[in-house]
Amino acid sequence: MVLTVQMHTIDKLETDALIVGFHEDIRPLKGGAGVLDWLLCGALSRLIIQKKVRGAVGDVALLTSKGKVPADKIFMIGLGPRVGSSAESLRNAARTAAATAAGAGVAHAALDCFPLGDVPSDEAFGAIREGLVEGAGTHPIEFALLVPDAATVTRMSQLIQA
Repeated sequence: MVLTVQMHTIDKLETDALIVGFHEDIRPLKGGAGVLDWLLCGALSRLIIQKKVRGAVGDVALLTSKGKVPADKIFMIGLGPRVGSSAESLRNAARTAAATAAGAGVAHAALDCFPLGDVPSDEAFGAIREGLVEGAGTHPIEFALLVPDAATVTRMSQLIQA
């Protein structure tokens, strides 16, 4: 597994799959999930309203982009409740994301950096990295973590190499 950090917006990044996380107790959707929901005219919110996904850790939904973003596949990954979020819940969500992408035969995936909740940043980034490695297993997959600014790119790149 290869892990890089990039500063991109989800509507311009060309990749096989886009992975966004969402909490079960945060509505409307925030972060990358909120942006993606807007770009897809509420498709993510409809899945939640129809109770097809809740946002619990382990929840996964696969959508197609319908040409609205360059990625062919979009995976929604449940992060559980924001209140009480922990490094372990982030690790489990990242493991689910990687296993799901690997199972779908994805070679390149962009992961909107999951909302970090109450977990300290260094610990959260470490948990996400560990979960991705565990979930990918032996599948050759490249993950690009999408972050909002250059300072975060620098800091996360240092953490990844540590």
